[in-house]
Amino acid sequence: MFHHVHTASPGPREPILDTIVRMETESGRASRRRILKSGIAATTSLALAPQSAVLAQTRAPGIIAGRKFRGWVSRGYGPGRSTLQDLTLRSITGRQIVVRTEAANLCYSNTGAVLGLAPNFAAQSGNNGTAAGPPGGRKMNEMALIQGHGGVGVVEAIGPEVRRVQVGDRVCVSGTPQCGSCYQCLRGRSDMCQFLARQGPEDLVPIADMRDGTPVYANSHIGGLAELMVTFEEWAVPIFTKAPAAELGMVASCVSVAGLGATTSQVLALVEPGSTVAVVGCGPLGLSAVQGARISGAARIIGIDPIRARREVALKVGATHVLDPNTEGKNLVQKVRELSAGPNTRLWAGGRNIGSGLLDGAGADFVVEAAGAEQAKPKAESGPDPTGILPMQQAYEMCAPGGHIVTTSLPRGNISLPAVVFAIGGRTHHAGQAGGCSPMRDIPRFVQMLESGQYDARSLATRVVALDQMMAAYQEVLDRTTITAIMTA
Repeated sequence: MFHHVHTASPGPREPILDTIVRMETESGRASRRRILKSGIAATTSLALAPQSAVLAQTRAPGIIAGRKFRGWVSRGYGPGRSTLQDLTLRSITGRQIVVRTEAANLCYSNTGAVLGLAPNFAAQSGNNGTAAGPPGGRKMNEMALIQGHGGVGVVEAIGPEVRRVQVGDRVCVSGTPQCGSCYQCLRGRSDMCQFLARQGPEDLVPIADMRDGTPVYANSHIGGLAELMVTFEEWAVPIFTKAPAAELGMVASCVSVAGLGATTSQVLALVEPGSTVAVVGCGPLGLSAVQGARISGAARIIGIDPIRARREVALKVGATHVLDPNTEGKNLVQKVRELSAGPNTRLWAGGRNIGSGLLDGAGADFVVEAAGAEQAKPKAESGPDPTGILPMQQAYEMCAPGGHIVTTSLPRGNISLPAVVFAIGGRTHHAGQAGGCSPMRDIPRFVQMLESGQYDARSLATRVVALDQMMAAYQEVLDRTTITAIMTA
């Protein structure tokens, strides 16, 4: 691979010639005539080329079109729509990059599209225009798509316009892009980068072909469920670490990013030291939020989940209390209010009133809602409402006046809230797409949390499988018999 060429004085000729000399000498084929010819040809062609072409030639090997790789391709309807296929890579161009996949998180919200569930799998693959994915109708189902909401890997090729990453970089292919130039990115809300909406069938480009010539696309411009990912640079975040791939697959996944972001992001309200945090739903996203609350210095962290195994992990990674919504029933909100009251209820002494009035001081200072709708009835314990609406309502109600609530899940239906509480109750609601994260700023921070031991990925990645075992692992994710699964390629 060529080294980066600095175009400042003394000009491109000497560095390019030096590079050619080094490569020829290392290969034992040095010849003055050959070196001079190569140097003249290289500098002449580069001098006539635009800067983007110069950098592409000196930073990346040749485009690797025609390379064979395996990937899980979803097409059609119902169970069996995802099959492991031998694929042939197409050429890349522009801002595209090719990433050799090391690991990918098997996200619960992607189970419908991968396993072909009815009637909800359409929403998960972006077929009905809901917030779960881009619009596309039947056309999206009829396309051959590699699913997957993110992944970690090594860059193997880049297009001529790429600036952010270089060949050989380890990168996170983020579930949320960050272009840095759109209206939202320029205003500090790259969690809402407008390229996130460009995922419909008219926006996708074929990245590979099946044996029969069928074009294959990367869903969401990611396609993590394959040995190679072809994405655009705005989805790629370079991470300079030697951490194990399976753990990075957890840290850099959309669920962990959203959970850590909800409790540590500089965009949404930060958890204050000594505060009380309630986390409704302790899947991988909620358990990441529990850890973020611990890292941020919360004094009381209340984990709420119907699954006993998840409550146990919540206690392991930072929760001070855990509650079963099935056991607590209608008393769940009041129980959180009591736990958040602290040692002092005297108002003149800075205490908190734990009554039930509109503006009393009880409730969690910060609430993360991470329950969501069930895609299918789980084999583990089921919550009181499979639509996810009741947990979201309870999350709002258990928030203290003056407190903050971040919603991160994908419920089904419409939520109703007491109008007066909503109007003047003092709760600040944050719509938690990606937990408010700026991928380029926050994902490297999360990797550092992993390396320092602050973030425990191993306790959350309870199933690690190879590529050909992915479907069985996804079934476990759907059944909620594992917290989450990581696929390694």
